[in-house]
Amino acid sequence: MFLLAGVSIRAMMESAVEAGFSVMGIDFFGDVDSRWCGKTLSLVNDFKSAPTVRNLLQAAKTISCEGMTYASGPENQPDPLVFWAERGLLMGNGISTLKQVRDPWRLKATLLEIGVSMPLFYSVEQWRPEGTEKKWLLKAVNRGGGHGILELPQNKAVALELIADLGDPAQYIIEEYLSGIPASVTFLADGREAVVLGTSRQLVGLQGPSGKPYIYAGNIVPLDTAFLSGLSSFEADMIRISQHLTITFGLRGLNTLDFMINSRGIWILELNPRWSASVELIEKWRGKRFFSDHITACGGRGLRDTHSVELSLRRGKKNDFQGFWGKRIVYAQTSFNVKEQLGRNLDFLYEQGVRDIPFPGTQIECGQPICTVIAKAESDMTCWEELQVKGEWVARVFGDLSSSVVRQAESH
Repeated sequence: MFLLAGVSIRAMMESAVEAGFSVMGIDFFGDVDSRWCGKTLSLVNDFKSAPTVRNLLQAAKTISCEGMTYASGPENQPDPLVFWAERGLLMGNGISTLKQVRDPWRLKATLLEIGVSMPLFYSVEQWRPEGTEKKWLLKAVNRGGGHGILELPQNKAVALELIADLGDPAQYIIEEYLSGIPASVTFLADGREAVVLGTSRQLVGLQGPSGKPYIYAGNIVPLDTAFLSGLSSFEADMIRISQHLTITFGLRGLNTLDFMINSRGIWILELNPRWSASVELIEKWRGKRFFSDHITACGGRGLRDTHSVELSLRRGKKNDFQGFWGKRIVYAQTSFNVKEQLGRNLDFLYEQGVRDIPFPGTQIECGQPICTVIAKAESDMTCWEELQVKGEWVARVFGDLSSSVVRQAESH
């Protein structure tokens, strides 16, 4: 039995079960559809613990398994993973690799070896705002999903005052803001070579009472590259970068590289060295589950037949993969309790593309995720529009009556 651990493991559970694996999951909330896949423990409900990564991994140590693999969360606090690594049970990038790739200076140096850039950034101590009108972002080094990103005030004195109040400045960087299209590429690695599986456009930002302009809000797969006429080497660059990172850091399993595209080129933002949220969309787009490939690659046993899926990343070159798959995280705009009467309609909601379904009666606080919605369409634009409509509908179904006035902040 494999143990799956992370902030949310529903998508990985689905992939594993459909691939024929016996699995057990542990995540923050243990949503309804996660439990449909198999036994899933909730850190909050079953262990009565606060939803933190450290608490999650501490609770996971109590569960016997034949192997452990992780989704989002543990890559930012990897030391507890030693427990499984020492027992030969860790299926994923090891502690040393995680610490290296999450070090922005180490990642920058590695990318420069092949002429690839990241946005300009400094340590908090090095940053000097004088003499520039650039927009700057304060970013936590070991947090994901856009959490903890703040735009520094244009008033330099106010910005410096905000920085002075940081608990530990070493845990932050100050990065130049770049406009463009946020995107990602997902690849499979075995420590020696990499196979690119797909790309996505990232949906970022949330308006309304929560006001989180940089928070992760979903993906659309594949990235529509029709607008990239000036970047003729895009496909080759994705493969080249993935291969270089794999060899340099010894990456294993599924990994996702976040980047920004604008008129000046491609700018790498960060490397997520684990199963990411875009994988389930790539699986739907490709018509193939990747959990088995992930486990095999994590063991360094080669990429088997996965080379057959490294097809063109450009839309329209392979009829089997026409269309776009998207997902949107639906965030609460008020605090409310999920309607109790929904208990009779959960199957129907799942059939309509609703995922990460909370239990009826669950208290949802303003700004917290309610659920995820998934949609398929013939174009990026149509997919985005369908996600908005479906997201607003399901939020109202669950009980967030203010949702109809909410819109995603990212442009389309």
